[in-house]
Amino acid sequence: MGISACMIVRDEERLLARCLESFKDAYDELNIVDTGSKDRTVEIATGFGARLRSFTDCNGPDGRIQDFGLARNVSLDMATQEWLLWMDADDVLQPGGAGRLRQHAAKGGFAALNVTIQWDAHTWLQRRLLKNDKRNRFIGRIHEYPDAHGPIVDDREIRVLHLPDKRGKEPSNDRNLRLCELVARENPTDLHNLFYYANCLRLAGRFDEAILQYMQYLALGGAFLNEKFLAAFFLAQCHFARRRWRDAIDAGFNAVRIDPRYAEAHCLIADCYGELREYGFARQWYRSAMACLAPPPDAILFVEPSKYGDYPRRGIEICDEKLKGT
Repeated sequence: MGISACMIVRDEERLLARCLESFKDAYDELNIVDTGSKDRTVEIATGFGARLRSFTDCNGPDGRIQDFGLARNVSLDMATQEWLLWMDADDVLQPGGAGRLRQHAAKGGFAALNVTIQWDAHTWLQRRLLKNDKRNRFIGRIHEYPDAHGPIVDDREIRVLHLPDKRGKEPSNDRNLRLCELVARENPTDLHNLFYYANCLRLAGRFDEAILQYMQYLALGGAFLNEKFLAAFFLAQCHFARRRWRDAIDAGFNAVRIDPRYAEAHCLIADCYGELREYGFARQWYRSAMACLAPPPDAILFVEPSKYGDYPRRGIEICDEKLKGT
């Protein structure tokens, strides 16, 4: 029941040793595909006993990466063990995670295992442990994800911190935006890409363009419930950033209609009413956020834990102070 760790890397000398040290008890074989490093990345990987392959067909004419899924599948193809554990150089596996991964591999009975990824204030689930099956391969140039043919199980107790360091490299959102635009030209109705393209535009501060992409995604019906909710919620955030409070409230209402279990949307609606100085309505929506005691158990994508308790509680206190003053 061995585990093959599979990675793609490029100029990761500052992060690679930290990542591999955190995962060292979780794998039996280390496979690394290097897509064009010019620093000590290969030397560090060799020091950890990695099986290395140089692969640059995933890069464009300018030398920048153009297809993450292609490179990741090359790393999976190198594996000889029964299970595939894919990792990124900016990952740090938290204590206890290696043992739990081993336990799941020994037990089996599934095609893919979701673990918790944490980046700043956000958490989400991601398929990280896969059965070594030729059908279980990555899909997509960017925001690639592993297909899984069989049951998918979760272990939220396995936690991986995402701790990037992009000094001297193309910023992540610039790269993602570049590749999402490429995919959009290839397939304008690709729902997965529409969602992440809109996210990139939002993170770049291009809110009106992001709004159009989120609206197109929702008009096409969305891909699955959690992503549809987030598209409506992020659409509301874009209106909020443009100080269009009523439009943000309408988009927030739509997010709540799609799935009322997420406190994030309730809090955003409350924040909008607060900006409009309609503190009674704001208090009502903070209270409804408090009723969302925890993120839904089937939440896969981005969750803001602070919105479940502390944030709406403070919002209610502020509203009470404002209402007393009137």
